[in-house]
Amino acid sequence: LVRIAKVLGTDDLFEYLAKYEIELDQRFNDILGRHSKKRWDRFVTHENSHLLSTESFDLLDKLLRYDHNERLTAREAMEHPYFYPIVRQEPIKLGGESFQSAQIPSTITN
Repeated sequence: LVRIAKVLGTDDLFEYLAKYEIELDQRFNDILGRHSKKRWDRFVTHENSHLLSTESFDLLDKLLRYDHNERLTAREAMEHPYFYPIVRQEPIKLGGESFQSAQIPSTITN
């Protein structure tokens, strides 16, 4: 939890705990400290920069949330623009439904 809080920040963690009336074990209170949310571009290196895009940062930001009600569902994640290049290559099945490139907004496919 401490490592996650060092990346996602403690402000959002404490808001989440208060919202759902969750009491943090005292051991964590003693070691957690205060941390600001880190920008995703801080994790970009020469070795991984070719793998990253605006869409990848957006997907990470929407998946890595403390609050499960704010986090993307699996279906929402698969429909994220990050995956549009893959979807255009071949149709995939999601819950028995075919997810075709025709379902991708025209601004992405042009």
